[in-house]
Amino acid sequence: MQSLASDPGWGMNKKIIVLLAVCSAAAQTAAANEVGFYIGGYVGQATKEVSRVPYDELNAVIQEVASFTPLEERISFDDTDTAFGISMGYRLNRFLALEAGYAKLGTVTYKSRATGDYPFDSGFLNTTVESQTSGFTATVLGVWPLTRDWELFARAGMLFATNRLRLSFSAEGEDFIPPIGNSGAGSLSKSTTDTYAGVGVSRRILEIYELRVEYHRVFDGGEEVTGGKGDLDAALLGLTVTF
Repeated sequence: MQSLASDPGWGMNKKIIVLLAVCSAAAQTAAANEVGFYIGGYVGQATKEVSRVPYDELNAVIQEVASFTPLEERISFDDTDTAFGISMGYRLNRFLALEAGYAKLGTVTYKSRATGDYPFDSGFLNTTVESQTSGFTATVLGVWPLTRDWELFARAGMLFATNRLRLSFSAEGEDFIPPIGNSGAGSLSKSTTDTYAGVGVSRRILEIYELRVEYHRVFDGGEEVTGGKGDLDAALLGLTVTF
């Protein structure tokens, strides 16, 4: 009877068996790395699509209350700012994950620097208005694996936002104190629940790290009384660590 060792096909079969075992172990390792808890953070740039008109109107009200007539005025309006946040999630399988986090999505800043006349004096009145959006996020991620290390993903969920409006001014007359005083500040906040979505691509590094490039949008976020409603877009770079 011919032994396996003397069978010329046994050597080839043995190589195939070993190769299949190695591939199976690698596949199990990959699957294990794709499921579990992870934490991360991200930073980038956010822009809110909001009109300047409400800010101009608020500035005009302050000037009217101060009995101030501007003769020369410089106004700036910046709707782009730094965005950043932290997140934690659970990868259910290769194609689905749940994620929650906290995000600061930038500040819209309006500044007026004016010189002019008070009732019995001349001087200046400087006004700054800031509208900020931040809050907790809860999203579901759908994942499309391209290779073992590269993935596309999309997210959808809610932003439980706090929208803050901050107002400050400084005023000075050449000889007298302005009717509203030399300075003042105030703030107002409103909570909203906004639709939140995004798309991105990720690259796995050293098995447990994942580098992400994402685009997020908050649909019609904010409140009229805290700087206006509008879509808020953010381009972000993030990193997650899987446990």
